Amino acid sequence: MKRSVQFWRIDQMSGEGLFRPFPARRVAEVLREAEDDGVDRHFRCADGTVLLAQAAAVAPFPVLLLDRVRGGNLPSVGDSAGRRKALPLDAGDHLLETTYFAFLKRNVLAVLGSGNGPRAARLGEYLGGMLGLEPGLVPVVREDVEDILERLDVSRFEFSLPAGRLSGTSMGGEWADVLDSASRLMSEGTFRVSLSVGRSGSARDKQRIRERIQHLIEVFRRAGSMEQFDHVVAEGKNSVSGDREVVDLLKERFISYVDVDADAFNDPARAAAEAVEILRNQAQNHEEFFARTLPEVTGMPDNSVVPRLAAATAMEQATAGEQAAAGEHALAGGAAR
Repeated sequence: MKRSVQFWRIDQMSGEGLFRPFPARRVAEVLREAEDDGVDRHFRCADGTVLLAQAAAVAPFPVLLLDRVRGGNLPSVGDSAGRRKALPLDAGDHLLETTYFAFLKRNVLAVLGSGNGPRAARLGEYLGGMLGLEPGLVPVVREDVEDILERLDVSRFEFSLPAGRLSGTSMGGEWADVLDSASRLMSEGTFRVSLSVGRSGSARDKQRIRERIQHLIEVFRRAGSMEQFDHVVAEGKNSVSGDREVVDLLKERFISYVDVDADAFNDPARAAAEAVEILRNQAQNHEEFFARTLPEVTGMPDNSVVPRLAAATAMEQATAGEQAAAGEHALAGGAAR
């Protein structure tokens, strides 16, 4: 069984540039302390998705598990003849769909996921809601992509995705509004957006449009959910060579594909250890690439910005609507201020 390991870089924290190591070890320690103390660590996102995190490892580098918690709309179990029956869950149990996050040197975040686990952007939502931290993520790309985009006088940006995946929750800013509106217009087929400078207008007008498209490309790349899309390209003229270039932003992202032991990942007692080992190997295998292509991060992490989780504040953040959600317990979490 193959799974992908995506690589992101944390370049901001809570909207500010990050020039020292992200305090990942302290985050892992806080989550482990909260688990040991029985503190509720569930967090409900704005779209109703419930997330739950725990520390799988603190050293040699921190690894977090982030679960999407499902209490309704569950799949069925089928026997060899295809006869269906409900999942054998005990009262109060939920389905957990997991993504693993490893915090490496140079503020690199390695993400080992499956098709159903939370995407990378969800980690920012969880840490923002629970701890007041919000890491800004940018994808790690192959060596020349950043240089190409820097030189590109962009004239066209285009993307497409299946209508069934349309959701504004995977994007930020203006793109969230676009995808939310599109999700109400269509539920089948393919949704495609193409932005271009066009032929009319003055040189000044065209430059203003180019700058706007360039900004929208950066917002799009930071969204953390590019893997949902079927097609993402930027086109323009190379300002150095004068050549027309097309950059496929899906193919140029730095993603590793690994073989995993399906039996181990289906065994809750073994899955976390297996994931930590895979991420450890990935860190070693790509260290030279990261050292060559990414900036060094110096100094010590500011652990003071990571508060402890407290049971009292977890209960205070639960809303009446969340408590009344059908088929679920009050799963809201909060952070000590």
